[in-house]
Amino acid sequence: MQNIPPCFFALFLTNLICLHLSSAYNVLYQVCNSDNNYAGNSAFSTNLEQLSSSLSTEAVAKQGFYENNTIGTAPDQISGLVLCRGDVDSSICRDCLDQSFTDLSNQCPSSNEATIYYDFCLLSYSNQQFLNSTDNIAKIPNVPSTRFSGWDPSDDTVRNTFSTLVNTLLSNVSDQAAYKSRKHFGTGVINITASLPVIYGLSQCVPDFSNITCRACLEDLIYQMLKIFDGQQGGRFLGVRCNLRYDIYAFFYGNPDIQIGSISGTVLPTPRASGKGEYSTPDMASSIFHLKKKKSWNIFKFISS
Repeated sequence: MQNIPPCFFALFLTNLICLHLSSAYNVLYQVCNSDNNYAGNSAFSTNLEQLSSSLSTEAVAKQGFYENNTIGTAPDQISGLVLCRGDVDSSICRDCLDQSFTDLSNQCPSSNEATIYYDFCLLSYSNQQFLNSTDNIAKIPNVPSTRFSGWDPSDDTVRNTFSTLVNTLLSNVSDQAAYKSRKHFGTGVINITASLPVIYGLSQCVPDFSNITCRACLEDLIYQMLKIFDGQQGGRFLGVRCNLRYDIYAFFYGNPDIQIGSISGTVLPTPRASGKGEYSTPDMASSIFHLKKKKSWNIFKFISS
């Protein structure tokens, strides 16, 4: 057997590690404000660098959430918020947040206001003070392209039953996040009938929300999800203040907080990281909600070719 040079083997391992990280931290969505740009050597640029360091460090130290009120003075001031998913550990949280600043600097160059979403974290910053607001800005639906197994557009019973299961699951995981979790994070699974797939759900709010504010934020997403995701096997809303997701495979870590129906004997598969193109997006004009008014936004969706 021919010997493999050590340098080749090391390069092979490095490529594997890079491939794993790239699949784990794919961008789901990004929103860039192009109204006002900053210069690369400006005071705002310096403040942004300082913000990136403080947000990542503090978020890891404070269990995945941190917001920095203001760095600098107007017109170069900057505020920021980061949130890691409630089921990921500190190393994943830090890696995801570090990647978020790198990606925004490349994809939203010189933008003084931007938001970026991943499976495991989100980052939002602005030259305007937005942290005192409860508005779930940059709220974006992310819809899969396939119907669930057993979907029949002519069978209202199947359609209504699936929608009822989704509504029941999302309502329960939202109650869990709002009222029973210090992190405002909840997961669940529902398995009522063998004729329909097992459904998994996840909800999260920023931890500084009150119980009532968190539940109201999630309720708004549930209402819109049931209309937009009709018959879809899964989908999610991405928001800075709260987010919600369901699908027919396990996409979160650990045991679910909520179990509805006969779950015993059901094997919970290993969560899979979403790759590029896992979701396609509906018509942008009818599906983008609550983006900031009087702003010019560039919205990008990364999908595989």
